[in-house]
Amino acid sequence: MKKTGIHLPILSLCLIIFTSYYGYGQDDVFRYELDLTGKNDAFNVSLQTPRLSEKDSVYSFVSYAPGVHQPLDFGRFIKVFKVYDKYDKELLTKKISTNSFEICEPAKVDRIVYEIDDSFDMSIDYHPIYPMSGTGITENFTIINTFGVFGYFEHRKDNPVELRLKFDGTPKVGTALNRNNKGVYEADSYYHFTDSPILIGEKLSYASAMINGIRVEVFAYSPDEEIFSAQSILENARPILNAATEYIGYAPVPRYTFLMYFSDEDDKIKMPVFNYAGALEHSLSSTYTLPAKRRFIPYLKNNIAHEFMHILSPLHLHSNVLANFDYAHPSSGDQHLWLYEGLTEWVSYKMQVSACLVGFEDYLHYLSEKITNSQNYSTDYSLTRLSREWSTDEGNKQYNNIYQLGALTAAMLDIKLLQLSGGEKGLREVYLELIKKYGKDHPFDNDTFFDTLVEMTYPEIRDFIDEHIRANTPFDFEKELKAVGVQYLPKRKNSENKSTPGITIRFRSRTKAVITSISQDYKGSVLRKGDIVTHINGKELTRDSFDKIMTAIQEMKTGETYQINLIRDGRKMEVTEKLYPEYDRNVLEIDPGATPEAVKLRERLK
Repeated sequence: MKKTGIHLPILSLCLIIFTSYYGYGQDDVFRYELDLTGKNDAFNVSLQTPRLSEKDSVYSFVSYAPGVHQPLDFGRFIKVFKVYDKYDKELLTKKISTNSFEICEPAKVDRIVYEIDDSFDMSIDYHPIYPMSGTGITENFTIINTFGVFGYFEHRKDNPVELRLKFDGTPKVGTALNRNNKGVYEADSYYHFTDSPILIGEKLSYASAMINGIRVEVFAYSPDEEIFSAQSILENARPILNAATEYIGYAPVPRYTFLMYFSDEDDKIKMPVFNYAGALEHSLSSTYTLPAKRRFIPYLKNNIAHEFMHILSPLHLHSNVLANFDYAHPSSGDQHLWLYEGLTEWVSYKMQVSACLVGFEDYLHYLSEKITNSQNYSTDYSLTRLSREWSTDEGNKQYNNIYQLGALTAAMLDIKLLQLSGGEKGLREVYLELIKKYGKDHPFDNDTFFDTLVEMTYPEIRDFIDEHIRANTPFDFEKELKAVGVQYLPKRKNSENKSTPGITIRFRSRTKAVITSISQDYKGSVLRKGDIVTHINGKELTRDSFDKIMTAIQEMKTGETYQINLIRDGRKMEVTEKLYPEYDRNVLEIDPGATPEAVKLRERLK
């Protein structure tokens, strides 16, 4: 997420010119102009409306957006909001909620003018907006997640939308929106408009190519282009996109646009939301934000795979609840977050296995990590409960388990289907059948989808759904994986005899390092989650010194001691700690004694 702020009113002269250009009430198009030439570090927006009716009395900003599983409430960034009639007379308005304004005489409305701050400058103390989902005006680029800047009338979301951008200079503009011969961007509806982010900047790098019938474009800003240039990103994306189209069997879209903006340590200080990172999918594009460090290149590859595979679900396979998205309320009535995020997470890695981009042992390690990570979350939350409660503060703490338990459940469902079909039909085949059955324009019924899934597969799948999707019954990994010739070991001493302090330290600011988790390997009794770490072995712990200090710790042997200085509840402490034996948990490896039947099924997992 991201942000900035200072605010000045939009000049009325610009509004008069804008009004005269478009005229009044000629059609049903909502025509926006976004002025980025102001020095007020905000988005200056003017909207020329078609003729409105009395039912169009409330203009709203987005509370929730497709694919974003967190409260957004972009209305909290509004600084100026004014409405005018065709005679340039201001009409009365009233703010009726965080995200909505009531217009007293909607039938007289000619244009709406407002100023909205970007989210990059916000505090991260309460409902921060992650940077891939946010809006940002920086000295190097501007990112417009359109749902974060442009509002809507509830009954007019099917109306076409046009957008004119006004900016200084000749920056590159990256977006999946089409631009007409007048330089205006066009969208079929508000749904289409908010599905189309825009990245703008003089310093963006650009690359494009045809990949398996898809026109692929990359727009990227990076403080270090040696690590992340558009061309290097495109080359990293190429094998992923080839693998995806081979897995699907066809090119699912004619074009696709990657919009990427990377951060450095100074960005994190100026804009704390950059302590978060990730990506967000759209129908023909996706946004990404990561630290500009080489170690994140593999992470970016997996992010690209995940976001691109969202083309299948929910973009081409979704319930009737998502079909007409409600921007004012969370989609908690939908039961199938496990499908949209969990299965997508699994299939985005599985298709890399099928394309031999990663090996089968890598896949086993991937599943092992999913098991271990999932154990950090509450067992009270089933996958369907996560669907219902992700928007609550408590449920949101469990949300990331959808990428752990959800992907793991998909992998186990794949094995179950292969067992029942004698190796003929796994989850890939069922998934593609579902996409063919429904597709982008035919949502499935939210309440009966599980019945459909059982009808398309086997009666035994109902028990699987009831136990592992509707409920959170633990998997018997030893039994399930033995059927495909894989051994499961809950715990085993590290084969390299590694040692560990048993804690994880992360920076909350440039100088504030905090113990964020304590592993099962830690056998001491003093260290606690939340302790602030100031020094280790007498050396101050900063972002610059962190890697060197932790490398020295990792080179020590089991039983050796080290000094750690802490602050807890404002009180300074110096503690002598020691290193403990490191154990590998949830180990998966090929079973050399597997039966021929199990080996045959295992081959189908590759």
